[in-house]
Amino acid sequence: MLAWAALLVAIVVSFRPAVPVIWGDTPSFVESALRTLEAGRPTVAGGRDPGYPAFLAVTFAFGGDLGTVVRLQQAAWAVLMLALAATAHAATRNAGGLVPIILVATYPGLLLFRNVLTAELLFAVFLNLATAGLLVATCVGKTARCCAVAVSVLCAALAACFRSQGVLVPIAAVVVGARLARPDTSARLAVIAVSVAAALALLAAGSRFGASDSDQASVVFVPKTLFCNHLNIVLASDAARREIVSAAGDSADATMARLAADFAAEPGRWPVLGFFGDACLFDTALDRDVAGGAGNAAGAAAAYRRIFLAAVRDRPLAYAGKFVRQMAYGVSVAWPAYGLDPAIPVSTDDVPHVSDIMMRHGRAAQPIDLQGGPVRIGLLSDLPGISAYLFRALSTAFVIAVMFWTVTAVRRRRPGFVTRAGIVLVMWAASIVTAAGAHTLDVWRYLIPAVPMVGLMLSLFAVELAETTMADHAARSATIRRAMPSGPGSGSSVS
Repeated sequence: MLAWAALLVAIVVSFRPAVPVIWGDTPSFVESALRTLEAGRPTVAGGRDPGYPAFLAVTFAFGGDLGTVVRLQQAAWAVLMLALAATAHAATRNAGGLVPIILVATYPGLLLFRNVLTAELLFAVFLNLATAGLLVATCVGKTARCCAVAVSVLCAALAACFRSQGVLVPIAAVVVGARLARPDTSARLAVIAVSVAAALALLAAGSRFGASDSDQASVVFVPKTLFCNHLNIVLASDAARREIVSAAGDSADATMARLAADFAAEPGRWPVLGFFGDACLFDTALDRDVAGGAGNAAGAAAAYRRIFLAAVRDRPLAYAGKFVRQMAYGVSVAWPAYGLDPAIPVSTDDVPHVSDIMMRHGRAAQPIDLQGGPVRIGLLSDLPGISAYLFRALSTAFVIAVMFWTVTAVRRRRPGFVTRAGIVLVMWAASIVTAAGAHTLDVWRYLIPAVPMVGLMLSLFAVELAETTMADHAARSATIRRAMPSGPGSGSSVS
């Protein structure tokens, strides 16, 4: 009861005024939302994913404004915290399992995204609800287990609609869920089949696969992201350089010089990747160069894709090494020291941009919608020095938990813990593996949605470690008692 009371207090004191905060991605999301509303189908601008624009469009269609969006995000965050706590309690049956969830509820890196108009918060909600559903499935009977798996699969599909980073999450949910449910009746099999079919329909209609690209940035976004964030491999590959020369034609020398300049820009900003990939990504003149000067977005996208694939085929070990390095880094900073400013930083340059977008689409924003004022994050952000050490310790604890799980799984002990912790690790890996392979985890924002899963892993680990220690202590005590002589005739006699 005390642990639940502490969690509820943490949730209540963490609420802040519903002030929308504009960041760099917000204008593209608002533009995409208004185009989606006008077209009646998912439409994206600026390379965004369609899930969050669809959420904004529905909110606008029902008369809501940007303040309504923030209130809905705050409600979704509260639901997630309660769901995580209930899941941790069901999986551990121990009040100690709620402590990491209380830390998640006070984590500034997640709290700030309730006010920021980006997709991170809702992606985190559906991603972690999918994981919670699978964990709940391990604690209930067969019929309820099928329903929990079905809900998990749908949440995973929704997560992939909000961020393409989560594209592997539905696959992981289906594979793990099918193994958990093992439907042995036609009714249970039908529940799983319907959930998978619904998830496929969601992905086909509401993810990047089904969205309509409305500008050049969206057409080239995915292949250009792959090209730019593997620019070191591209420039080191003779096959890729030949493809660049072939695509650029007469401007090949200028294109190579531009790529070299982009690669050298802001050295050290992304140390794990080794260079700053966004210098290339936002180099719009590069699109014209690789398209042979035609300015054709589809041609540029095809060229980027062809060059990237040539580089990976030519240097597969270099690509594999980058991926392994990114994943190792992701594990080491699984709970990033993020959001430790006293207030949410605001991109004031983008506030008039959002206002212009809404005016252009016939939706005048009220001043309160775009006031862009600073919003205080929470207690831990007011203690940045202490919080940085805390989150570093939590990341270290996650690494230890992964090693503990590995040893336990190899020794085939504690199957309940191995199964539940394995579910969390599979879903956690699925949520970051796309960013590790396509972009870089130097951008800590890509790790934030997976932090609640780190909290769940620490809940399972803490309780399991305590129970294992107590069991080992009890076993040693019993062994000592059996070895000790007892009774009046147990002593030795000398004749």
